[in-house]
Amino acid sequence: MGMRLNVKGATVTVQDGSDFRTILTVGDLALPAGSQTAVRGASGSGKSTFLKLISCIIRHSAGLVSWDGVRLCALSEAERDRFRGERIGFLFQDFRLFEGLTALENVLLPFTFRGAPSADDRARARALLKAHEVRAETPAERLSRGEMQRTALVRVLLQSPSVILADEPTASLDRRRAGLAVDALLDAAGSLGATLLLVTHDESLLTRFDRTLTLSDGVLKEDA
Repeated sequence: MGMRLNVKGATVTVQDGSDFRTILTVGDLALPAGSQTAVRGASGSGKSTFLKLISCIIRHSAGLVSWDGVRLCALSEAERDRFRGERIGFLFQDFRLFEGLTALENVLLPFTFRGAPSADDRARARALLKAHEVRAETPAERLSRGEMQRTALVRVLLQSPSVILADEPTASLDRRRAGLAVDALLDAAGSLGATLLLVTHDESLLTRFDRTLTLSDGVLKEDA
């Protein structure tokens, strides 16, 4: 099941010479569990910073961020890592696949950090790759861009996360492939009941989402 996100008056401030500068401001934001939300904004508007804020990869300078009432930044570093590893799936625009490893090995990589993947993990990984039309034994460097995107998606789905955070996952795809990739992501999040947050500069993708927000000059606002 998905998780509920609540943000209240959160800001991210960085040092700029001898002064401090606020690079992100999020007033009051509530996203229900299982919701599917797109955040649009131009390059440099703060989209990646927003995802890092809500996953506590960076700390907020003021305000509150919580998932189902859990204030992630109040946890210890080990607890935060465990929470993200168990509950949050990240999908990046560069896919984060490792050359020299097959599609299957890339998909199973997060499990190797917890010990050897089980036979069930391997069977599920193969089934998901097949369902997304990726050959399990193909080396990452021989995958097409579309296959890389689907492999990265399978890696997220295999973890059955409660939350999926997607950072410009279609940036390197053409318009048709981008639409197909987002449809696959929406379907997958729906099947898991996961809360989905996608940031993008591509206006054509927004109509696929229940709700859209806009980031402009580091300020997050609800679309009319």
